[in-house]
Amino acid sequence: METIGNLTKRLLNWRILRYLFSGGMATATNLVLLFVLVEWFHTWYLLAAVISFTTAVFISFLLQKFFTFNDYTRDKIKRQTVFYFIIQLINLGLNTLFMYIGVDLLHVPYLISQFMIASVMAVSNFFIYKHLVFAQGVIYHGNIN
Repeated sequence: METIGNLTKRLLNWRILRYLFSGGMATATNLVLLFVLVEWFHTWYLLAAVISFTTAVFISFLLQKFFTFNDYTRDKIKRQTVFYFIIQLINLGLNTLFMYIGVDLLHVPYLISQFMIASVMAVSNFFIYKHLVFAQGVIYHGNIN
């Protein structure tokens, strides 16, 4: 019988699970902050979406670089950071556009709209991060999936 610790260690060897965890943390940050800004501080939902998305980007970069892709290199961190944030600026524009379409035009509740947008972006971003942002210099002590 496999212990919980061994099972956890084996599961963490799967990059896709680490990506889902990291993305889940960033998405949770995005959604919670969006909710708090709109509901508690009465911030306009589009401004709140920009603020929460930007905060989630910082968390996402750190988790993706160090946890998901186990990239501890320092020599490429500036390039990776710039490239990552360019991608996120594009994502921010798309996120804001799709939030507007979802909420104002299609009348989807803002949290549901944001969740759907984040889900679609998560899939496309995995491949972008894996093949473009963190492709070189991946240091990993175990299986790479």
